[in-house]
Amino acid sequence: MSCACRSWLAVLLAVAVGLLVSDEVFAYRRHGRRGRGGFGGTAGSAADYGYAAILRAAAAANLQNSKAAINWEQAKRLAIQNRLHWVETYFRMREINHAMRLAEQGPPVTLEQAIRLARMAAPQPLASHELDPATGRIAYPLALEDPRYDDLRQDVDGFFRDRARAHGSGSFAEIQHVETILELFHAELRSHLGDYDAGLYGSGSTFLDRLQAEARRPLR
Repeated sequence: MSCACRSWLAVLLAVAVGLLVSDEVFAYRRHGRRGRGGFGGTAGSAADYGYAAILRAAAAANLQNSKAAINWEQAKRLAIQNRLHWVETYFRMREINHAMRLAEQGPPVTLEQAIRLARMAAPQPLASHELDPATGRIAYPLALEDPRYDDLRQDVDGFFRDRARAHGSGSFAEIQHVETILELFHAELRSHLGDYDAGLYGSGSTFLDRLQAEARRPLR
């Protein structure tokens, strides 16, 4: 039951009490005896009693309404405080996580560091005894000398001989072609991985990477 309903109920009960008391007073005066409630007095005193009861009921209702309003305001304030606390905690945790990720990543890489790292990651250029810049002759490692790769080696040799005779790098189409051949060479070597020990396979695979990088590099 709401506070307003309780207030009106209290007022109605007070009015009923006042009327009952008045009836008792008039009954006493007519019949010379006390009423059922044992109340004695005049009609004016009965009216005063009823009015006082109404005032007490109204005051009680106002007190209840005031307490309910205070409780609601306190609940609302606590809800807002809890919400603010949750929001502050959420963003604080995000800030902490961001700081931790930055600490784990370390300082940002500068341009000079990026260039140095790229150079370190790039395959080592072939020495002149591995790739003769004057003739384009290639000294393949033992694993790549396997006769099963003869056709692939002929295509690669042809590109580097032509480039040496032209005293410069090959055309875009020629470089694309030799890179495709070298990728096929890699795939073929991997398909025979079990035929070589780790050292022979590793040197052959690395040599193909260096050849591919050399195809893009102009003659020195």
